[in-house]
Amino acid sequence: MMVTDVVFAGLSVDGFDALYKVSALRIAPSGKLFALPIKGIGYPKGQEFRFQEMMRDRIVALPETTRVCLTVAYVDYDDDTTKTFINAFSPFALVRPIRKFEFGLAGHHARETAFREYGKYLIGEALELRNRARRVCEYTNIKNCTPLLLPKRNFNSNHFLEMLDRLFCQLGTETDIAGLVKSEVKKFERHHQRVVPPGTMLKCYSDKKLFFKSPGNARHGYFRHLAAKEHHPSCILAARSRFGGSYAHDLHYDCSTLSGNGVSSNYPNCHGLPTPPKANHINIFPNDFIL
Repeated sequence: MMVTDVVFAGLSVDGFDALYKVSALRIAPSGKLFALPIKGIGYPKGQEFRFQEMMRDRIVALPETTRVCLTVAYVDYDDDTTKTFINAFSPFALVRPIRKFEFGLAGHHARETAFREYGKYLIGEALELRNRARRVCEYTNIKNCTPLLLPKRNFNSNHFLEMLDRLFCQLGTETDIAGLVKSEVKKFERHHQRVVPPGTMLKCYSDKKLFFKSPGNARHGYFRHLAAKEHHPSCILAARSRFGGSYAHDLHYDCSTLSGNGVSSNYPNCHGLPTPPKANHINIFPNDFIL
């Protein structure tokens, strides 16, 4: 089962009203719609956290095996509040800017027409987000080894972080999604070619400190819904989606050092807390959860 949740952020009160004049099923037919109105210009402090809490509560109410695509349509106020808001959804959401609702001092009929037209526009933008998320899934919801799902904190590479940033910023608007993903993976692999760790014949990626090996069919753990309330809400969001594309809830990397010596005393987990690993290896999930 796969669902696609849709966030509409930054809407004015009138824009919010226009959104709710249309059926939520036309916005998120397989998932859930989230929206909050804004009074004034810019995003209120902490609004990204409010959205993340709502999105988290929605996810933990689903079966843990559900594939979840997370998408965010946002009004760009071209200010620091917009940057702060959007960056809070990196790298797990597919983000796309939308135009704000604009209406002059016209009569009642013209006002109602403006509401209807903006509602139709939002329906179209939601459809665009859902279609894009489905295309991103072609690169995230797979069994093959991919650098797109490597953990942001624990894969120690500026080239990797740059790839994540470019994909996060461009996948919501780029026409050629396949071309963009393939180009970014190619750039990344110039610096991090797949290697074969000792004792195996399967290739994997490495940050020159750790081997990030596929667990194969040994999916012996995952970020459980029961743990979500003890973490920042973004932890569970990042445990289910990358760039808006869903991925397997039990995917993780079996990591060991290049030297073959013991692993470090601790590694940053999904919300940055230093976490001790197992004695000789470490299980790291795409959201940096450590088991």
